[in-house]
Amino acid sequence: MRNAPRLIGLSRRGLILSGAGLLAAPLALAEGVPDGESPANPAAVRRKPVHRAQPKPHAAEGHAAPTDHDGEAASSPEEAMQRLMAGNARYVSARATHPNLDAARRQLVASGQHPFASILACADSRVAPELIFDQGLGDLFVVRVAGNVVDDAILASIEYSVIHLGSTLVMVLGHERCGAVKATVDALAGHPSEEDADTRIGALAKLIAPAVKAVPINTVDVVDSAVSLNATNTAVEIFAGSRPLRERVLAGKLRIVSARYDLDDGRVSPTRGDPKMLMTSLG
Repeated sequence: MRNAPRLIGLSRRGLILSGAGLLAAPLALAEGVPDGESPANPAAVRRKPVHRAQPKPHAAEGHAAPTDHDGEAASSPEEAMQRLMAGNARYVSARATHPNLDAARRQLVASGQHPFASILACADSRVAPELIFDQGLGDLFVVRVAGNVVDDAILASIEYSVIHLGSTLVMVLGHERCGAVKATVDALAGHPSEEDADTRIGALAKLIAPAVKAVPINTVDVVDSAVSLNATNTAVEIFAGSRPLRERVLAGKLRIVSARYDLDDGRVSPTRGDPKMLMTSLG
């Protein structure tokens, strides 16, 4: 990633491969969910009564204290995670409420936005964060690119969402059967698509390749393993590549996490590895 700051002088590939054995236990995406319950089980998620905000004047972006859809103070990283996972639970159980989509909400956010979370997701048409997390206008800052990879422009967008808009959670979201990851697996195996000749698709494969190469030998489903590794790699690179975001993470004001979306059942699950723990260990 051009001009992005690096920790301890490691290249992207070197950073990921050097820390492969230091990955932490899976992230607790659905905090507050009882042990043994699925995060996508609506009965396992504590919910707050929903009070729709009334239209009111909104200060300019970046100056007023961020508020969520209930008019409360900006979410903590833990509250933001709980809110995401509660929405995913509703989506999985076909009980989505489709919040914050009425005219009142549109008017409220017209003059400013304060999304509680930022999602870096794949551009795949089946992976729409606002839908799978059951959120509405102004709730999520979404950046999408095939393979959910990060470059300077993507990182700058995420930095803007945190520094100027007040997001307290950044999630990198990979997904089952990702076409960009599969194309990279095929290319590295010596079977690139002829249709990709003379395109820029190779630029995506170059960024995804470290995850594919890190998949253990004899892995049954190389693509799915690479999907999770790629999401974790991207989360680590966001943490390593941005000093302002890194400082917020270490101060407990921001979380950067990675997850995998299941196309079949709609569930969002953690990938292995906490970027803060990995980078702290490497440092």
